Amino acid sequence: MGKISLILSDLDGTLFHNDRSISDYSKATIAQAQKKGILFGISTARAKVNALKFLDGIKPDVLITNGGGMVFYKSKKIYNCAFSIQETNELIKKAFEVFGKDVVLSADNENGVYSNSKEELPDRFWTFNDFSAFNEPCMKMCIESLDKEKVSLVASIFGPDKIDFLPFSDIPWYKLSKKGATKEKAIEALCGYLNLSSENIAAFGDDFNDIGMLKFCGKGIAMQNAIKEVKNSADEICLSNEEDGVAEWIKDNILL
Repeated sequence: MGKISLILSDLDGTLFHNDRSISDYSKATIAQAQKKGILFGISTARAKVNALKFLDGIKPDVLITNGGGMVFYKSKKIYNCAFSIQETNELIKKAFEVFGKDVVLSADNENGVYSNSKEELPDRFWTFNDFSAFNEPCMKMCIESLDKEKVSLVASIFGPDKIDFLPFSDIPWYKLSKKGATKEKAIEALCGYLNLSSENIAAFGDDFNDIGMLKFCGKGIAMQNAIKEVKNSADEICLSNEEDGVAEWIKDNILL
């Protein structure tokens, strides 16, 4: 591991407390690291609009959203990897065909999050769409199901070399995205843009879609509350999200 010049943190289960809040202590600690010249970034599966709503008090230098579908550096978009409008509609059509007309789907892009769910949740924001005439590209499509076999049938329309699909550990959903729309691919693009080595990045995560990121970066750190697969892939384990593990690690390793 080289000298850390960029810190990347997932949100849910990582920087967020369980109530989706970020403590004042974490905000102050991140700001102190940035004052020392360390870049700080968010790397989340959430769509951009669903991430920014919770970052009051934090001004990230880097924003990786939509599971790696988009990368912003200092508010400038430097990477975009999305299903085309045609590909998105093929996925939607196949999902309804495999799961039935009542399956709950979501699709997100730079403009927002869309879902045919009528459920209202305080920590997620979407625009209702029944997907009968959806006409936008998407960075990822999610299916409310844990049936891996059926999800793989949906993904098979593009072939395994063109699409990734992973479950979430905390909600009964699968996400489908292009091969290039992963956190590690997004970070690779960021490194090229900044002429930065991945060895100079510390990354924090807790769930399946963080594994590639933690392996790719010079220091991959799993939260104490992370699933075992993430812990097994990490270089070290920090305190839990409820204990401000990201901030505590920054204090002990960056601000000394």
